[in-house]
Amino acid sequence: MEFRLKHIAVQRSIMILLAAVPLALAAADGAALTLVEAGVARAAIVLPAAPTEQETLAAREMADYFAKISGVEVPVLAANAPLDGQTPIRVGLSFEPAAAARIRAGGEDPASFLLRVTPEGALLAGLSPEGTMFAACELLEQLGVRWFMPGDIGTVIPARDILALNVQETIQHPGFAGRYLVYLGGPSQAHNESGTTWFRHMRMGGFNAGSHGMGIRVDPEKEPELFMTDAYGRRTDQLKISHPEVLRRVIEAKQKVLDREPDRRYVNIGPNDGAGFGNDPWDADDMDPLHGKVSVTDRYVKFFNLVLEELQKTHPDVGVAFYAYAQYMRPPVREKPNPKILPVLAPIDVCRFHAIDNPICPERAYIRDIVEGWKALGVRMMYRGYLFNLADQGLPFSMIRQVRAEYPYYHEAGMIACRVECKSAWGYHAPSLYLASKIMWDPTLDVEALLDDYFTRLYGLAAQPMRRHFDRLEQAYAEADYHTGNVFDIPHILTPEVMEDLRGTLEAAEHDADGNPLLAARIRMVRVGYDFGVANLAMMAAVNTFDFAVARRQYDFMQSEIIPAAVDHVPCILNYQYASSFTKRFWSGTIESGYERMTDGNEIAVKLPDEWRFMLDPLDGGEALGFFKPGMGTRNWTPVKTWSESWSNQGLRYYKGEAWYRTRITVPAEYSGRALRLWLGGIDEKAKAWLDGAELPLSSAGAPPMGRPWEFDATAAVTPGSAQILVVKVSNRDLNELGTGGITGPAMIWAGPKETAE
Repeated sequence: MEFRLKHIAVQRSIMILLAAVPLALAAADGAALTLVEAGVARAAIVLPAAPTEQETLAAREMADYFAKISGVEVPVLAANAPLDGQTPIRVGLSFEPAAAARIRAGGEDPASFLLRVTPEGALLAGLSPEGTMFAACELLEQLGVRWFMPGDIGTVIPARDILALNVQETIQHPGFAGRYLVYLGGPSQAHNESGTTWFRHMRMGGFNAGSHGMGIRVDPEKEPELFMTDAYGRRTDQLKISHPEVLRRVIEAKQKVLDREPDRRYVNIGPNDGAGFGNDPWDADDMDPLHGKVSVTDRYVKFFNLVLEELQKTHPDVGVAFYAYAQYMRPPVREKPNPKILPVLAPIDVCRFHAIDNPICPERAYIRDIVEGWKALGVRMMYRGYLFNLADQGLPFSMIRQVRAEYPYYHEAGMIACRVECKSAWGYHAPSLYLASKIMWDPTLDVEALLDDYFTRLYGLAAQPMRRHFDRLEQAYAEADYHTGNVFDIPHILTPEVMEDLRGTLEAAEHDADGNPLLAARIRMVRVGYDFGVANLAMMAAVNTFDFAVARRQYDFMQSEIIPAAVDHVPCILNYQYASSFTKRFWSGTIESGYERMTDGNEIAVKLPDEWRFMLDPLDGGEALGFFKPGMGTRNWTPVKTWSESWSNQGLRYYKGEAWYRTRITVPAEYSGRALRLWLGGIDEKAKAWLDGAELPLSSAGAPPMGRPWEFDATAAVTPGSAQILVVKVSNRDLNELGTGGITGPAMIWAGPKETAE
């Protein structure tokens, strides 16, 4: 590791010095290899006798970009073709097999390469054809080509009359053996093709491991004893791995995998996605602080150890890769893991807003504790993180600070690969995604220099206001003491003042780019994301103030105008491909339901308050104690907000269990004789309701899914004109990705049309 870092540092120092020499001057005094000069090709690209697909592609791309930079066609020749006085740019290790030893002195990764330039010619040689392709990408980047985003709109190509390369011997090895930004495709072939090309230019690829599931099929009806049960004795979909038969079948299945793929480094084994772990004798006495449940890591580490004990008898170097995720993210406290176990860290339940070095956020710091804990046990890790705000349909969000603080740390901690889940939202995520890809290749890069290069080259005359725009957005999240997933906290972060600052910087950038269609198109990508944020925030505010007509207009505007423009944008989507379905999932049910309850003769009879009296019930004894009764004292109940503040913001982020809400309502006498319903705009996870001690029946056939309102028939229980006590019990037992709980939306009593009187 020490050698690797010193090697990179020395190489960078040399390249900085060389880069300081103007190319035209360097060409004149012999310190460079001239490719094009005075409209003439001084060099030729030479392919080996039997070129691979990647080597051919590398040659073709270099010729294409040389022509775009200089206007001159540099020929691509076969190995034995005459050069006609041109200096050769040889593509492939086969021209100098001995160069492999020089590359391997710093590492064996097949993506590694050598780029040697002398006045007599150049050699691009990778330990694999892919490595040679990456050498071509390095060469083009040295000439000033940048691939900031997929497609032409994100590609920067300088214009030069003289095309020259500095004399050098550059050897590069990827900082991470695996480099993946996943789920960045789109709805069309053009999106996917441009994304694939961008991945190649950013040197993505390499090692990958980890998955959900054990890789065996078990019929729960025929063999229920092989499954876990929950606290209520109900069967879950998690296998009981302490059962000998499960162990036997998993070993058998993985042995077959290794028989087919004897060189495989890791087999993937893990729980099914989701919860349902129950309790097992193999569990240690260790609680997961995020979930409030026992950490099940020891259970699985013991299982992996037993699997490897058998598999390594025939394949001594094989390991087990598993997602360190949910209730099995913490390192084990009792079991010593086999050193060939690879935890693939996936901190899905941890706050997304902040970086690991932000003191505001204990959860991001907790990631460091987890990494150091696994490291102390002698195992390597892989990172399977997230570069988006989960369950967010695409509000303005940037992760520059997170990438710059965390990815170099993961490299220093010895992680071998990064496979990061993203969303196609190039309007606002482009700087973060570009930065992540660059740091995955070289975690020692100067981030400030990368960002300066990004904004200067991509936005030209508008670089300063666009940098201020993203700096202001990053500052808003970094300074915000909010941590809830989804979008519940974003109105507290993207305040009117912040949105006004963002609008001002965008307008300044648009002014500076006036007359330059390409710069204007790049700025428009961010503008679409900003406008989507404005409409989203307006929609959310309207919902919370019961103005469902305005909320519906904003929702329809996003679905019909902004989202199609963002998703149909080629070559890269401006906002999430799933922005429409996410918006529909989390908002359409509440908006449409609310709108229906104030139209066609329906009326809102009572708008329930944001603040209620509140009592925790961790032992679920509230019903037995009569918390729903109207006459009980509530002096020891505390005020709590519903829609305006999440549980997280009121000291309840890590509470899992039952809780009670209580408020006083009076339905006006004018609604006497009409059908009346209690409508709760958002619940996480389950609810029951009482009015003056009478339990209200749920109007729907069952518990509504997340993002749908709950409704109870209150007709028989309401006494119009009289003050009554409304009580709602909410059960919130499982940590989901939202970090919320309880009542999460506005609530009301609504009355049906007068002709529906009962």
